[in-house]
Amino acid sequence: MTADLKRTFTPARLRCIFYLLVSVAAVVAVLGAISSSRAIGQRGDGLVFPENVSVSRVDTPSPLPCFPCWFLETIIEDFDNVTPPALPPGWMATNAQGPPPLWVTSDAGVPLPPVDTPPNAAFIDDPAVVSDKRLDSLQFSGFGKGTSPRLTFRQNFNLEASSEDRNLGFDGGVLEISTDGGNTFQDILAAGGYFVMGGYNRTISTDRGSPIAGRQAWSGNSEGFITTVAYLPFLFKPSTLRWRMASDSSGSDEGWRVDTVEITWCYGEGTPCPTPSATPTATPTPTPPPRASCPQYTITEGPGNIVPGTTDTGNHCAWCDTLIPLPFPFVLYDQTFTAVNVTSSGRLDFVCNNEPAGYTETCPPAPPNNCPYDFTIFALWHEWYTGSATGCSTWANGCGIFTSISGNAPNRIFNIEWHVVDRENDSQAGNFEVRLYENDPSMRFDVIYGPISEVTYLNAAGVQGPTEFFTQAFCNVPVPQNTLHTYQLEPCVTPTPTPTPPPTATPRATPRGRPTPHSRPSSPG
Repeated sequence: MTADLKRTFTPARLRCIFYLLVSVAAVVAVLGAISSSRAIGQRGDGLVFPENVSVSRVDTPSPLPCFPCWFLETIIEDFDNVTPPALPPGWMATNAQGPPPLWVTSDAGVPLPPVDTPPNAAFIDDPAVVSDKRLDSLQFSGFGKGTSPRLTFRQNFNLEASSEDRNLGFDGGVLEISTDGGNTFQDILAAGGYFVMGGYNRTISTDRGSPIAGRQAWSGNSEGFITTVAYLPFLFKPSTLRWRMASDSSGSDEGWRVDTVEITWCYGEGTPCPTPSATPTATPTPTPPPRASCPQYTITEGPGNIVPGTTDTGNHCAWCDTLIPLPFPFVLYDQTFTAVNVTSSGRLDFVCNNEPAGYTETCPPAPPNNCPYDFTIFALWHEWYTGSATGCSTWANGCGIFTSISGNAPNRIFNIEWHVVDRENDSQAGNFEVRLYENDPSMRFDVIYGPISEVTYLNAAGVQGPTEFFTQAFCNVPVPQNTLHTYQLEPCVTPTPTPTPPPTATPRATPRGRPTPHSRPSSPG
């Protein structure tokens, strides 16, 4: 168990905070000057961005032992602060080939729905002629040494593809990056990046004149907005991202929409982490089926009450974990566990002990700390403390993590209840619980939020499985009160291989009516 790391405000720490506030004030002043000229600005840390791009920072007053960085920063562009068809400052649209229109912002039209976050999204059409249409982001720089930024965006595409071969596309979109000032671009994968969710789904035909023939791309119908998450290559020079749509010599479809673009990275370095030693944790059972065949967890919200925990797990600390046995085997993402690490930070780590996790809260999918967060339930990840503190008088048995069992075998429920206080302000208390279900065909678990003092930042909730699989309930928003979140997963099935047609003339998609638009589900993450 990790030693008590509850923060005290020493004079040195106060000086760090004072310097941080002075720095923030300086940045505000610079931004004020930028707003008068509407020019592209540059922060003191080297990051280049336009005035209306949202940049958030998660601060640590000083680097901590075994902590990856001083700050977590995010660029956010949702295309909502402009009037269509104008693009945000710093963004540029060009047609290297083909007729107008160029990429624009749009608040209506196909493919449906037209936006992820109202009122606008970026949009390009899919014409019936050869075209090469490009949307370049603002140029950004200032990433720390060894930093691999994470890109997340939402996209909705309906681009001409084969109706006979599900792996073949005719018109498609790709993501490219430039690190030489926009002179040359290469595919995000060729540059050393990789997708963790929502990556390319088809290969573009080589016999129809497409400018991206033979490349992997997004093609076909996404049937509404989907989430794409990619880790960019290590960036040491000013960089630009490009969303590129290319069409071939015949056939068309509805087009491509991009919205809610976020780039998150670490700024500044902490002390390198030592190689973690083996921890006696739960061991997954045999390898699950191919990930492409397994759906994500879905969340249903409703009323619910916490079932009190009665057995003290012995977790009374900050940034620490306690390994406890489970009263029955529990299945998460089709893997079975008989023990779990309960953490003071509000997580259940089923495979790897990721404490101490100081100041590393981030929206799922969370990057590795000591090790990957594969098979983790983020009940309410925050800077919590489970030791003795002022707010612990809220409960007769004080702060800690407590367990109990409801029902009878073979349908028991294992309740894991947190009594916690905010590590920065121990008068603010939080009460929440995870309930694990025995033999549930949907691998169900619940998270119940009771009374929780104001927690509006550095929080995250959801579940994360193997690569490409996670569901986010919420992140960096006010925490729900007296609410039940039920997580359920349908059993995985073995996919049926799709026969590959013989190498003959490439079939063309026959004209077909537009599919019925799917409404976007309420956001779990």
